[in-house]
Amino acid sequence: MAKSCVFCGGTPLTKEHVLPRWLKVALDPSMHRFRYIRLSDAGLQHHDAPPLNDQVKVVCAECNNGWMNRLEEDVRHFLPALIRGSSCTLDARAQQALSSWALKTLLMFQYTHRPEVRAVIPPSDYEALRELRRPTHSMLGRVGFMNYPPDDTEPLVDTLCQGYGTAELGGVAWVGTLKIGCLVLQIVRAPEVPEGHSLTPYEGLPSLRPMWPPSEPITWPLAAAIPHELMAALALPDELDVNTMPT
Repeated sequence: MAKSCVFCGGTPLTKEHVLPRWLKVALDPSMHRFRYIRLSDAGLQHHDAPPLNDQVKVVCAECNNGWMNRLEEDVRHFLPALIRGSSCTLDARAQQALSSWALKTLLMFQYTHRPEVRAVIPPSDYEALRELRRPTHSMLGRVGFMNYPPDDTEPLVDTLCQGYGTAELGGVAWVGTLKIGCLVLQIVRAPEVPEGHSLTPYEGLPSLRPMWPPSEPITWPLAAAIPHELMAALALPDELDVNTMPT
């Protein structure tokens, strides 16, 4: 675990629930199977435990009780509906809030994993979230729908993060995917985008809608559900196919 806050370097550290306890209103308490972790060199793992019990001690009280708490409050009124597959509409403001919360939550999940898994996401991405309170212009966000797991044969919560930082790509790149109930959230982090350019939409599957940068209003639930068996293929593409264009 970290010795100082992963966002600001401050101390003392406090415990942070990776998923907020208030999400118990949206999650079936009888389902304990959660979190798949897949590494390019280590296969597939799963963990059986109540998904709201996970805590990490890597953030200071100022970050935890300040801007991180505000990111939670920004999604609190609609996140349970997304998880349960209930009807709602995500406007541009909600899409930005959801993207910011997804990024924060993926970063916290990294610290439930081994050090080599955490290293996929560099410290600079933590610092950028603290500064901006949202994803950077080198990131894309997508949202998708899965049917609520029927039982413990399918995980209630999935998290996967794959790194693509190679010399050919010119720097850091990763894909982080989080599935909670019916909700699939994905952040695609590309190498640094040149000044005056922006990322083009990343279209891996037609059943995913862009949410960062915010786009047209999203009517939930989406018409097409992603099959559970496609989770690994969705989260771990063979290559990171993103491009830039002049703004």
